[in-house]
Amino acid sequence: MDAPLSVKRLLEQIKARIEPPFASVCVVGEVSNLRDKGRHWYFTLKEEGATLSCAVWASQQRLLGHAPRDGERVVLKGSLNLYVAGGSLTLAVTHCEPAGIGDLQARLRQLEAELRAEGLFDRPRRALPAFPRRIGVVAALGGAALRDVLQVAARRAPGVHLLVAPAAAQGERCVPENLLALQEIQDPHWACEVVLLVRGGGSLEDLWGFNDPALVRAVAACRLPVVTGVGHEIDTTLVDLAADRRAATPSQAAEIATPDLRTLDAEVRRRLEGLESRMAWRLRGLESTLNMLLDRGLLRLDPASLAQGRLQGFLQRLHLAHPQRRLDQRQGRLALLRQRLRHAAFLASGESDRPRVHEAGRRLHPAALRLLQQRGQRLEVLRARLQGLDPRGPLRRGFALVRDQLGMPVLGAQVLPPGSPVRVQWLDGERRGRLD
Repeated sequence: MDAPLSVKRLLEQIKARIEPPFASVCVVGEVSNLRDKGRHWYFTLKEEGATLSCAVWASQQRLLGHAPRDGERVVLKGSLNLYVAGGSLTLAVTHCEPAGIGDLQARLRQLEAELRAEGLFDRPRRALPAFPRRIGVVAALGGAALRDVLQVAARRAPGVHLLVAPAAAQGERCVPENLLALQEIQDPHWACEVVLLVRGGGSLEDLWGFNDPALVRAVAACRLPVVTGVGHEIDTTLVDLAADRRAATPSQAAEIATPDLRTLDAEVRRRLEGLESRMAWRLRGLESTLNMLLDRGLLRLDPASLAQGRLQGFLQRLHLAHPQRRLDQRQGRLALLRQRLRHAAFLASGESDRPRVHEAGRRLHPAALRLLQQRGQRLEVLRARLQGLDPRGPLRRGFALVRDQLGMPVLGAQVLPPGSPVRVQWLDGERRGRLD
């Protein structure tokens, strides 16, 4: 038995035997899973039951003739290379030209035409709720798409609840599990308001489940608005055409379905500042009008000043009607009468008039005293009535005067609404407060 070869030695021998016969080979197939790693392009060339890894080096890209695209059927020319370190066989492409539409792409076009004829893509689109309280998410557990949706929702709208219905993103279980998840998540019991159907990027084969006619019809017939975020920006599936909104990525789907609370907060603050500015402008206008009316004497707001004015009027009238004033008048008249009496007595021609004059003087003095006593009693009555009209009288007895913001007295408990500012005046001062 020959000595065993090392893995490296075996691959080197295979490389030496394979590469020269296939230094220039022409092959046809369908492009799949095209990706750009650094400066080089990598993709898979496939047909039913077989695949071949291909690479286009950066130095050959401008000489390629035609850039390959996913789902496109192409004719490639190049050389087979066996990468010893990885044990992989790669076709280094030097020339590319289209060979017609690939099988999957042709099937996709056919399905799109059939479903469009059913009217699934032309139906009216439903509006998304502006402030949803619960969002249903159909996605694969542990996938990058679900993680992106959770991160975006937590950042934009942390108060929105997410209900996740797990479903496979590819393979045989993709279509039935997504159908079941859609049917379950639109149940009114869960109170969802919008549905996100998301999946990360992949090749046309990986995303093929989202082109299934049954899933497309389920999305179109869903009771709730559906936002799809399947694949990347360049990926478009038939469920995207049937959905109410199509997002380029799962993250964008979450942004479309959730309100941005920071933006809303800024908008509310902006509108509040505008409202405060307009209110301040309006209040300044009212203040100017009020000052004008006060200057013209057309308005008096202080009830104490009103009562003080009335009190001054009463005092003036009382002063004019004071018994002392009348007594002074009577005393002056009495003095005048006494002077006249002395003069008449002086002019009297006999002693017979003196007793009469003395009797008249004796009777005049009690009459004057009685008149003074009556006027004094009247003065006390007027003083008592005046004290009753004094607005400070109730304040001395422990009462308080309640006035509103404009200074008008509050005459009842239902005059002002709760929270209105008031001023409460006591005998020794006043305080400001608000009604409960």
